[in-house]
Amino acid sequence: MDFSFSPKRRTVLKLFAGGATVSLGITSLPAAVAATPFYPGNQCAPPSGAGLAGMPAWAPQPGVAKWRIDGMCKVMGKKIYARDYHASDLQEYGWPNQEQFLLAIRCNGYGKYVLGYKLDMLPADLKPSVVIDAALLKANNIATPSGMAPFFVSLPSNGRASAPAYFGQPVAMLIFDSYNAYRRAKKILQFNDQVVQYSEKSTAWGAVPGPTQITAFGPLTSYVRNDKQQFNLVSRRDSPNYLSELTANVNLIRHDIENKGWKTFTRNFYTPTYDPVFMEPESGMAWYESSSQTLNLLLGTQSPTGDIQESLDIFKGSKFSVSKVELISCYPGGGFGGRDSSFFTPFLAMAAMFAKGPLRWQQDRFEQFQIGLKRQETIFNQTLALDKNGIIKAMDTNFTVNGGAQKNLNPYVAQLAALSAASCYDIGQAIATGSATNTPQLSGGSQRGFGGPQAYMAIETLLDEAAVALRIDPFAIRRKNLLVKGRGKIVSGAPVLQDLQLPEILMKLEKHPLWQNRKARQRELKKKGLLYGVGLAMSNQAYGTSGDGMFGAVQIQADGSLLVHTPYIDMGNGAATALGLAPAAWLGRNASNINMGEAAMFNALGLSTSPSAEQKYVIKQSGSSSACLGAFHQFHAVENAALALLLQTILPAAATIWQTNVPYTSVSWKDGALHAPGKPAIAWAKLFEIIQSNKLNTVAAVHATTYGQFATATFAFPNTPTKLNLDYVAVGNDPYALTTVTRSDLQNPPQQNASFGRYAYSPCGALVGLTVEKATGKVRVERVVSVLSAGVLHSPQVVQGQSEGGIAMAMGDVLLGGCPNDDTGPGNGLWNFNRYSITKFTEIPAQELIVLAPADGETSARGIAESVMCPIAPAILNALAMATDGKRFTELPVTAKTILEALA
Repeated sequence: MDFSFSPKRRTVLKLFAGGATVSLGITSLPAAVAATPFYPGNQCAPPSGAGLAGMPAWAPQPGVAKWRIDGMCKVMGKKIYARDYHASDLQEYGWPNQEQFLLAIRCNGYGKYVLGYKLDMLPADLKPSVVIDAALLKANNIATPSGMAPFFVSLPSNGRASAPAYFGQPVAMLIFDSYNAYRRAKKILQFNDQVVQYSEKSTAWGAVPGPTQITAFGPLTSYVRNDKQQFNLVSRRDSPNYLSELTANVNLIRHDIENKGWKTFTRNFYTPTYDPVFMEPESGMAWYESSSQTLNLLLGTQSPTGDIQESLDIFKGSKFSVSKVELISCYPGGGFGGRDSSFFTPFLAMAAMFAKGPLRWQQDRFEQFQIGLKRQETIFNQTLALDKNGIIKAMDTNFTVNGGAQKNLNPYVAQLAALSAASCYDIGQAIATGSATNTPQLSGGSQRGFGGPQAYMAIETLLDEAAVALRIDPFAIRRKNLLVKGRGKIVSGAPVLQDLQLPEILMKLEKHPLWQNRKARQRELKKKGLLYGVGLAMSNQAYGTSGDGMFGAVQIQADGSLLVHTPYIDMGNGAATALGLAPAAWLGRNASNINMGEAAMFNALGLSTSPSAEQKYVIKQSGSSSACLGAFHQFHAVENAALALLLQTILPAAATIWQTNVPYTSVSWKDGALHAPGKPAIAWAKLFEIIQSNKLNTVAAVHATTYGQFATATFAFPNTPTKLNLDYVAVGNDPYALTTVTRSDLQNPPQQNASFGRYAYSPCGALVGLTVEKATGKVRVERVVSVLSAGVLHSPQVVQGQSEGGIAMAMGDVLLGGCPNDDTGPGNGLWNFNRYSITKFTEIPAQELIVLAPADGETSARGIAESVMCPIAPAILNALAMATDGKRFTELPVTAKTILEALA
């Protein structure tokens, strides 16, 4: 039976949520009310007037969330994603109603030459209307973006043929005029070995690429710290002899490791390739409007600004003129790095040029497993040298990550692994290197942890091994080596600027019953044929990058409610909820709605990194979309946008009643009204009335830059010039036509800070208690206790959720494993959840998250989305060592078979 209509998934979700019985075998379903794009939260927007009548229902108290800002949408089936939109939902934005459909014809290997492809198995009514391949791109001068393998495999010409550059590289992309034809053709083509023709493995053209390294993505990252010679990156980077000094210090450190009589511990480690397992496989729509030379995109993206620029770059020098990219950003349905610089976007943008109107591309789970960005397979080793008292004297470590065929952020993942190699410890002689290789295998990216999980796995398991060998308590050996604010340094030589609260973390874990009762529990379970162990591990995961730029804006809407604008994305880390609370500190109320993934508004500000831009000059224009940037960086921007709106608009409105200017540091909010000492309280509704009648500004947008400390400037607000931790402010009534607030005394961070590598951390420690069935080798994690330094909590429930998800993810990494990089793995296009294992709900252990009170003087949150995951894997490995009487597992996954072999 054939259907001519594809029911919208959101319609089905809403009907299920409402208790309706739904049959998917029907020819049509009434379309649900289309949600307005751009502002995904509008699906649950408050009724008109709610802004004056009270707080939004999701957060009725200032700074406190009752539920997630998207919570009601989620449970009612109204929270939708890029794959839920159709062109018909976008007619109010000028999109034509009729859409076409895109299908990629991919290679299932890389070890043989491609001779061609056939579509003759398709009947006439299922033929594509357009076939895009390498020849068509060449004819239109469309180039591949920098760092990305060619769009398509080139077919034989001039007596030569090409091999696929990577698993899943397309030979062609097909455009279909109807969903019917697309769906039926896909069933015929997707798993059909007759579509792509390959040569024999040995041909006259020579050897085809193998799984070994082809090239390296960028230079090798090498951090060397040698306190004896006062050498490190931060202090000596500008030396004309830096590279020769680096080599000399490497030799000195290795000489000391070999000749000082220290106790050394060396291990080789391996972690496989992991898939992030998005809730939603990547999906999107594109429409090229030739009359205005505008490329319109709708995406579930993690990098809206990056996607816009990359899409523009594709068509430089091509036969297509693209002067503007409009991006509608939707909830991505998962991210944590896996959608950061994804090459889904350039493929969709390229294909849009050949479509007649909107083009819809919706990958299924097989395709996502085949070509979606992964956490890279990593081979690494580490040597720790300690004296007899347990002081770490030296470290030598190396990380090689298999980046696959796309540069993505692979060199920076390797870089952060090296930078994190010393974890929470102050090591005066340290060598840490990292590199990313370019191979035809599964494509790596910036998945949750960004190199940290590999780094902590090495040092935390080696330190436990050293504690046993030196007969030092595992807590004591860690205390002897902790980083301390003010005098501690990381491997780059960067100072420790925060109170990391490391002693407090260790104290909480050491006193916990899970640790104190471990030996009694071990004896108890031994009678039942179970081995038992409790493992300890720490992590010192960085949040942010070496330097970060951030935007934020707050708008008073026509009904008096607040709307937050941010280029940031909620990728599953609860950012929409946290940023919705950000205005409360200065405006006394939470946002009713949030516009995430907004790029055009902030691009319109016209900021530049060139000093010639004068008032619009900033040293770091826009930052990454990393998951870890929400709580500190992006919250700072939105919170300060609220402060700017207070200074620009609210206080001048209040001054008309108070008949005097009151400093912003003297005002407060209570019961929805603005208070100042000795002045009558002013209700929000009255302030809003004054703002409207006097036509005061209703929008404030800001930019901030931080390199270990924030850039500051003094801004000419109406009442008095005010110094803020910002480098740009603009105000107005139209978010896309704002006026710059004059600034003076711009103070950027010292240039030396750019050498730090990282400057902000959220340490986490964990205890893991687990059992091993001696007869089968089966492991069951019973309990996990985590202690986290998170700074100020915006939403405790979101932090708890991040911890629970991070634990489940790390458990899967250690005990279930990832996937092969060869043709038995997902690169062959045959993998789904029947082959890829993730932690099941029934396997989730009892969990306890202890969040420390903020350190003295700390007023901001720390990014914790990655931190709560990072110590779990080494804690599991240390627990397994205790349970198995000292057996050390250094290759993941640790399966039942692996354990039985170790116990034999």
